[in-house]
Order: sequence, then C-alpha cells, then structure tokens
Amino acid sequence: MSQHVTMFQQLSEQLLHHQHFWRPVAFYHNTLAWMTEHPDLVKRLYALSHDQIDQLAGCSETLTAFLSDNIPAAPALFALSQLELAPVKTLSDVSPHFYAGIPGRKWQQIKAFTQSMDHTSPSITEWCAGKSHLGFYLQHVHKSKIEALEWDSNLVEQANQRAQQHNVPLHSHCIDVLNPEAEQYLRQSQHVVALHACGELHEHLLQLSIAHNVNALHLAPCCYHKRRGTVYQPLSTLGRSLDLGLNKTELHTAVMETVTAGATVQRQRKQLQIMRLGFDCLQRVLLAKNEFLSVPSLPMSWAKAEFSDFCRHCAHLVNIELPLNIDWNDYLQQGETRFKQVSALDLVRFLFRRPIEVWLALDRALMLEEQGYKVSVTRFCSPAVTPRNILIQATLKANLQPYSI
Repeated sequence: MSQHVTMFQQLSEQLLHHQHFWRPVAFYHNTLAWMTEHPDLVKRLYALSHDQIDQLAGCSETLTAFLSDNIPAAPALFALSQLELAPVKTLSDVSPHFYAGIPGRKWQQIKAFTQSMDHTSPSITEWCAGKSHLGFYLQHVHKSKIEALEWDSNLVEQANQRAQQHNVPLHSHCIDVLNPEAEQYLRQSQHVVALHACGELHEHLLQLSIAHNVNALHLAPCCYHKRRGTVYQPLSTLGRSLDLGLNKTELHTAVMETVTAGATVQRQRKQLQIMRLGFDCLQRVLLAKNEFLSVPSLPMSWAKAEFSDFCRHCAHLVNIELPLNIDWNDYLQQGETRFKQVSALDLVRFLFRRPIEVWLALDRALMLEEQGYKVSVTRFCSPAVTPRNILIQATLKANLQPYSI
C-alpha cells in the first residue's frame, strides 16, 4: 500500500467523522448545529478580538493549538495535512530585466516551482499560461522549446511579442484548453507544466495527459471550486469509494487560506461583508423568514457606498420592496455584530482548509498512480509566497529519465 493511499484513507476518515464542523457556513446561517454541542467552544470564539481572529485565521499551527482543547482531532488533522518541501535545485541566475514587470510574489512562485521540478524535457507545454512568465523562465534555464496554451488573446499576443523580441523558441496559442484542439499539444514525449491552473482546467489536463501517455507532468492545482458541475466527482478509484460529496462551497473552503492582501483591499472586503450581513438581517425581518437570501455578487466599489444605498440596490436585485422607516444605523450595527460572529465561527471551518486541499491533491495523485505514473506530492514554497503551494509531479514509469539541466 502506497504512502498516498494510507494518507488519503486517514484523511477521508477524519473529514467524514468531523464533517459537521466544516460543511455548514456561518455566513449563511445564524446558528450552526455544532454550536449546541460545544457551548464552551462558542464562548471562547466569541471572546476573541478582531485582531486575535485574524491572527488565528492566518496561522494553521496556532489555530490547531487553539482548537485542540475542544476538537481533540485537530493535531491529527494538522499532521495529516503536512507535506514535505520538495528538494530544491540550483538554477542559473537571471538579470533583473528578465523578470521586470512580473509582480514580486508571482516571480517567487515561478522560481520556486521551477527549482522544485524533478524532471525536464526538450519540449514543454505550458497549460493555462497567461503571459507565459513560467514558460520564459523554463526556456531560459532548460533551453527547452515552449508551447504555451492560453485562452486570453491579449495575453497570448503579449507573450508572442516578447518571444519575437528576444528570439526565444516560445510560441503561445490562443486556445480554450477545454476544447479538443488543445489535445494536439499533449504527446507521449511531451512534458506539461501548469502553475495554478483552476479546478476543471487542471482536471482536464490530468485526464488528457493520461489518455496521451504524456511523459511528465508538473502541476500546482488551484481554485478547485471553479467548475461547471455543482458537486465534485473524485478522479481516482479510491476517491470514488471514499467520496466526500463536496459541493462548490466546500471545495472553496480548501482555498480560503490566502496571502494577506493590502490594507485597502482588506478594509473594502470587510466593509462589503458587513453591509451584506446587515442587509441579510434586514431581509429576514421583512420577509419573516429566518433564511439566507442569495444576492448577486457586487464589485468592490460598493464598499464605498452608503449602507442605505447598498441595501436599496440589493433589494432591487432580489425584488424586495423596502419600507420608508428603516433604521439604517441599527441594521448596519447588526451587520457588524454578525461579521465578528461569522469571523469567529469560521475559525472552526478553517481548521479543515488544508486537510480538504491535501485530500483533493491526493485524489489527483492516486489517479495518476493508478494509470502507471510515479507520483510525488510535496510543497514547492512556503505559504507566505503562496498558500497554493502543493506540487504534484508525475512521470510515466516506463519513461523515467535522470533529471538534467
């Protein structure tokens, strides 16, 4: 039995046993079922300050220690979701002009991803390439020919202009990778890379890579919830037998650990949530239903609006007629109170962020192993560079070759 099988089985058991903690979302419900069974935990959570909540939400290890008294399985969940750091290879330096225009954290991710790759080839396909920053770096350090696939024609044009300007053997193709035409770039001798390809897009890559016996694959998955279907269908045979039945909201839980945004973005995001919860308190009274009412997503610019204007707009979107005598300050204060409660209660769900993400990564690894690939699942960088730091490396066993630079 492989290490991945054992780890997947143990994670499945823990996640299924504790699903009452991570399935319900406090933003949608005024009370959660587990709150009745764990009044001491609720009391501890509600006693936290905003700063304490933020600190716990930003550090899985600290959060695990905080919750372990009330959720004894917390340390085991933390341990099961720990992945080794991939061995790092020394690559040739590049001059600053090479990465000019690439955001600093993105450049760190590209370097770390490339340094962690255990295999390379003369020909590489970059999946969901964007401007192909990764492809250019791979070409520079490995002298490989790069075929980049990207659906945004503007990004494709920028990549090709750069390649022509510097006479680099990289060609970007304007292709929706979900369309059949993308298959022509996946051949048996091919090496495919994907840095932060979203849910359905990287799942399609895995399936096509197996179908075409792609020699090597390096994937950093992202945004598992971005898909057309509403419920996740496990990819591996073992995954289907231990199916968690994850919906989009639960898949989104896996990627809720993020690198801290700028102060302005944080304030705007917080204000939007406060106003959204304030409107939720209002609509429950007006409709006499203690149920969450879905409202279409609004752009961040609404964070600057008056609360009354925000509510009028939301009411218009969901066809609610507002009375004239609304105490806007009272409902805004209710929104602020709810925001603090939701933020505190979410800490319990956050305990399961990384375990769910690792479960999903292992499901991908197991599918590849079932199809004859040698697979490793590691971290390619620290969470400070990106929390989406899981690296799946797969090589067809019949085609294993020593790593070369």
